[in-house]
Amino acid sequence: MDVPVWLLAIRIDHGPAIWAIRLIAVAFVLVLVIRRPTRRWLLTAPLALLGGALLALAATWLLQDVLDVFDSPMERDVRLWIAATGAAVGLAIANLWLSRWWRKLVAVFAIAVFALCGALGVASASGIAKNVGDLLDMPVEQPLNVSSLAPHSTNPPGALAASWTAPPGMPTTGTEGTVTIPATASGFPARDAIVYLPPAARLPDAPALPVVVFMSGQPGAPDVSDIGASLDSFAAEHGGLAPIVVSVDQLGGDGDDNPLCIDGYEGNAQTYVNVDVPAYIAKTFNVLTGPANWTIAGFSNGGGCAIRFAAAFPELWGNVIDIAGELGPDLGSPEETIDEGFGGDVKAYDHAQAGAMLAAGAPFADTDAIFADGTDDEPFLSASRSVSAAAAEAGMRTSLFISPGTGHDVDTIAYGFDHAFPLLYPRWGLASTG
Repeated sequence: MDVPVWLLAIRIDHGPAIWAIRLIAVAFVLVLVIRRPTRRWLLTAPLALLGGALLALAATWLLQDVLDVFDSPMERDVRLWIAATGAAVGLAIANLWLSRWWRKLVAVFAIAVFALCGALGVASASGIAKNVGDLLDMPVEQPLNVSSLAPHSTNPPGALAASWTAPPGMPTTGTEGTVTIPATASGFPARDAIVYLPPAARLPDAPALPVVVFMSGQPGAPDVSDIGASLDSFAAEHGGLAPIVVSVDQLGGDGDDNPLCIDGYEGNAQTYVNVDVPAYIAKTFNVLTGPANWTIAGFSNGGGCAIRFAAAFPELWGNVIDIAGELGPDLGSPEETIDEGFGGDVKAYDHAQAGAMLAAGAPFADTDAIFADGTDDEPFLSASRSVSAAAAEAGMRTSLFISPGTGHDVDTIAYGFDHAFPLLYPRWGLASTG
């Protein structure tokens, strides 16, 4: 299906499109609720609203809290969207009886509008989707022309910030695009990665820059929009300097799978991220060498993968940003994970936990580990505290930032990056240490 890029790029988390849909939904609610105030309707309307909300919340409770179908915490805002949608649909259903034909027709159309509005609200609040392209699993970004980006310049000795002056006419923001990373060593069925090039990297004679490799949550897909927004602000304050970000697919397939960031279960995800991805980056982009300039980062599933990769490959990743990461591989329960993911091998499962991998790799001589989470993000917040403590005990230089009033969502991601980059900029030589 050939969908125009402008349509795929329409934001569903903010902006005029989403507000237009919400206003239409509110208008339908007003049309459906305003009727001749008979005693029957004055009783039916509030019962329909309350009943619809309660049924929606009951279904959510059963699927999420009892059966754990989604294998992920559900944000308060998500539950509110579900309740509001259920209430509105309940009102529409009540209008299908004892009403004129035109009101029945309005009610049918209203149900579709309420469902759309609720679905977009849930997708936005949970961070699953930010635009139409995310909903359709179609990339908004166009392929990135990397033919001119291969290493072609050498930085002066010392920190780049000390010798760098932004040239006239340099772009003021970064650019994004997709790249295909060959799975030469792993054979892993990864989707295309998405790259963020900061302003300085867009110059004909771009300097060598540090690298951040980012992994999404599960379900999820490569995405640099949150990091790019944060880095554009940092670049504006530092003469266009920022790291090159490559958001890679550690999930494979359609993003619903969970290969556990190990080799063997649903593909060689570990080898893909730690062998194929670095080889492609070093060959394709003008990047600084050495682990101090290479950062592995992730959110939720990706955050758990990031800290475990940093523990397993300290010679590659000198920095790690773990935002609301998992304690270890997780398919829903330890028993299920051991049976399906590790073929019944309890020792292999135990050794794959972040705490165990950190202890096994200790002491870490030169690794910066930055953790972030939200105050409303249990059980992930407890996991972040636990893994952060384990990283500190293993010798990593650790920082833990807790975002007030946020949960397992994009606000926590933004908070994490906004607090991680000020720590890493001096280490990368992109800012003075004074």
